[in-house]
Amino acid sequence: MTENVLQKSLHFYQSDAIAVDIYHQLNNKTNIILLPALGVAISKYDTLIQTLVQHNFNVITADYPGCGRNTPTVSADFDYGYADLLGYFIPQLVQMSKDLLDQKPVLLGHSLGGHLATLYAQHEEVDVIGIATGNIGFLNWNLKGKFNILKAVTVFNTMIYKDDYLAGYKIGFGNKEAKTLMQDWSKTVLTGHYKHIIGDEVISDNVALFIQMKNDEFAPLSSTLALSRYFKNPQIERLDLTQDIQGNQHSAWIKQPEKVVSIIQSWIKR
Repeated sequence: MTENVLQKSLHFYQSDAIAVDIYHQLNNKTNIILLPALGVAISKYDTLIQTLVQHNFNVITADYPGCGRNTPTVSADFDYGYADLLGYFIPQLVQMSKDLLDQKPVLLGHSLGGHLATLYAQHEEVDVIGIATGNIGFLNWNLKGKFNILKAVTVFNTMIYKDDYLAGYKIGFGNKEAKTLMQDWSKTVLTGHYKHIIGDEVISDNVALFIQMKNDEFAPLSSTLALSRYFKNPQIERLDLTQDIQGNQHSAWIKQPEKVVSIIQSWIKR
């Protein structure tokens, strides 16, 4: 099967046009909008995208503003937060999905993408798949995790104070990350909620699947469960890839996503 690939563009303030890749087949009945992790270019998800397409899913995706192939890059002069992605970036992807296939899309989010998908589903009709993601509130971690994530907040905000954005490439955390985005992230670590981003929080009736990776130190089970509680009846799946894939289990799965896609396919067909 050879998929058709369209490229459209969306608009985001201060950014040049943002390329949106649309992989589709005429007979496919499900659209998946892929939201990447923080600082990860969408090109890194090519194997996942191709595997989803091979399983008869349409895929719509784009790099976040200032990330990946987008210009300009994040800087002291180019800033945005969670609310901007929820209010401007994701709605344009959803509209492109509806233009392609007029049905409720699936937001598939990895890490940060899972946060965004969950928050978008608070007030919009979308299904959600969160992979290697969770509520990053420090109370959702064990003692070592609490220490590490609170240390990260301190380091990140010190760097932001100096540069007016997070130069994550200097410490192996993302690339250039927006000041307000990381301040939103930090507030969630300290409070355990997202009220500073979306106001009142609700329990969503949208259906949701969360896949938690064994030995994922960046999204442990307790964190994933805490994020899943934003849905009335979430499905939680634990996946052990430690014998199949070496390295950081938070992100190594995107290189060999077959088992992840198999879970997704079974869930979609439920």
